[in-house]
Amino acid sequence: MALDTIKIDDRLDVNGKIYESECFGVRGRVEIEARERGKLVYSLNKNNVFTITGREWVAQLMSYSNYSPLTPTRNDRIRYIGVGTGIKPQVATVDSLAAPVSVDGANFLARLNLPTYPLSPAKTEIMFTKLFDVNEISVAGTVTIQEAGLFTDGGPPNYAPGSIDLTMASAATNTPVAYFTFDPIPKTQNITLAIKWTLIIG
Repeated sequence: MALDTIKIDDRLDVNGKIYESECFGVRGRVEIEARERGKLVYSLNKNNVFTITGREWVAQLMSYSNYSPLTPTRNDRIRYIGVGTGIKPQVATVDSLAAPVSVDGANFLARLNLPTYPLSPAKTEIMFTKLFDVNEISVAGTVTIQEAGLFTDGGPPNYAPGSIDLTMASAATNTPVAYFTFDPIPKTQNITLAIKWTLIIG
């Protein structure tokens, strides 16, 4: 066989294994617990997808748009969560929730708690949490949710921190950096909903 006809895969080491650097990525796990008057009525622990929007955001966090003066390409950070009643395939190309719902009667996005690092002192996992109280989401009665997304606090075109529109007016165009679908959960005014969303680097 001629040398120039041999296909070489430069992702592989001499033993045919993928280089560790090729395994780098962002994965995620989501835990949800629904409690009715304190009693656990629903729980799950499943994978999510980190979207193309999320991957682009991470890439831009690593870079400058100008060296003089030093100007980061992006400064926004994950700060919000949104939920919906629809469902989309859990794939990287998701660009919005299928059917966003309001968390308080006016806003689509709810602010997350400050993140924690489950592997501290290592910082290769980060956990975002949100407890939806009895009157959140189910503002006017039962709402059956089955999708959720994580969002940064930057809105287009420049994604300045704090510039995202939180209201329902922009819910259909807000793009999540991570997306998750699950079995339907009827969120009533007797139920609290605790979400733990962990992103794993590598």
